[in-house]
Amino acid sequence: MSNEQQTWKSSSGFIWSLIGSAVGFANILSFSAKVYKNGGGAFLIPYFLALFLLGIPMLILEGLIGKKFKSPLIQAYGSILGSTGRTFGWISILACLTIGAFYVVLTGYSVAYAYFSAAGSIPEDTKSFFLNDFLKLTPNIGDFGSISWPILFCTLGVLTATWVILVKNIRDGIEKICSVFMPALGVLILLFAVTVSFLPGGMDAWGYYLRPDFSKLLDARLWQDIFGQLFFSLSIGLGIIVGYSRYTPEKTDIRKAMVYVALGDFAISFIAGFAIFGCLAHISHVQGIPFESIANSDSTFEIGFILFPKILKFFGPVSSVLGTLFFFCVFIAGITGIFSIVESIAGNVETSFKQERKRAVTLTIAALTLLSIFFCMGNSSHLIDTLAPMLLGTNMLISGLALIFSFYYQSKIIEHDPVWKFGPKWNFFGVSIRFVSPFLLAIILSCNVWVETHNFDSGAMFRWSYLAVVLLASVFISQKVGIKDKVPVLSE
Repeated sequence: MSNEQQTWKSSSGFIWSLIGSAVGFANILSFSAKVYKNGGGAFLIPYFLALFLLGIPMLILEGLIGKKFKSPLIQAYGSILGSTGRTFGWISILACLTIGAFYVVLTGYSVAYAYFSAAGSIPEDTKSFFLNDFLKLTPNIGDFGSISWPILFCTLGVLTATWVILVKNIRDGIEKICSVFMPALGVLILLFAVTVSFLPGGMDAWGYYLRPDFSKLLDARLWQDIFGQLFFSLSIGLGIIVGYSRYTPEKTDIRKAMVYVALGDFAISFIAGFAIFGCLAHISHVQGIPFESIANSDSTFEIGFILFPKILKFFGPVSSVLGTLFFFCVFIAGITGIFSIVESIAGNVETSFKQERKRAVTLTIAALTLLSIFFCMGNSSHLIDTLAPMLLGTNMLISGLALIFSFYYQSKIIEHDPVWKFGPKWNFFGVSIRFVSPFLLAIILSCNVWVETHNFDSGAMFRWSYLAVVLLASVFISQKVGIKDKVPVLSE
């Protein structure tokens, strides 16, 4: 493969690919659910502040790691801390593998529901259809139940499409697809939001969406939701940003690119959130029921696959078109996120085990296929709900702190980069990554651990057992797999 094919063709292609990585279920479904739960503007305002205080500085840090070290996460860690660093890298990559296993299944949901919407085959009782007919839900995590064949077939389709795209070089695969899909996704969601706003009661959504309930600011769960949403949405701490940024040419402005990525991610979340709120406001207006009582929980599953199909019933003849359009948007958001997950894992397999790209991608897809079967069983939603606080919370926070202390404080090439400065002084992002980000991450991590240890149940035991297994596996692999750590030269 030529050197040109191993770099992004343009800065815009790099940015669209990163936005594709960031935008996913967290933007289309989870964001609106958390805004609904946490008092509208009371969630939006601090979330936007957290984006600048923590989100963008962390994106810049990971972008610099990829650009300067020209290697995926594990090898970059090894360049700084040897086998100890590679252990931190493997923890992130194994977590990324687990997340990818259920993420491809959730993307399969969107494929199935796009078909169900187009065929008009979703019955009035959307809850029973989703839980019993589609998921084949069992009572608890210990009861595996049976495989849902529609979910498995759709998941295999998503994995096959991902393999076809990812075995190509970065320009002809990820960049070409994301440069088309992501602008299209933005346009489709905007059209959907505009259409919804003209429905009876649709414009009332602005009031519900933006009016802050400041009493919610005293609820610790709001802040937990804010930072959990931020980390998951931006794919921080999973080696994804590092994996994409290692293909950047030297002239790429990392700071500008990451600001665009963060703002693009927020814009899609904001517009999608308004579209969902517009639908809810329409139902409130038509049925004459309080807006706050429409959704019974903030579950992504309920909002996306139970409540939304029920909402579509109110659109009459165009419901099948709107439903297909909506779930196609969810599919785009999902599969572009899968591209980044597979790229992150495969890039580390490629360098750690000295494999060609095609073989590394194939091995990664094979591993995801095997693991995804567990999330096609009747206990899948219980399994996801149990693992999520660790995978999308505690693990990401630990990884974020490890990135700051390993690379910013240990690597001169990162700490002294001009991206953190305006002239001789630190800029806003430099101050944040040096002081604010580690402080915030430590506080949130401490709160998460406190909640876990003071409410220690079978779910918490399962999560910490999972972390222990991942830690042991990471130590073993980092010790047994010998790779030559590549140390970049300080160019200043």
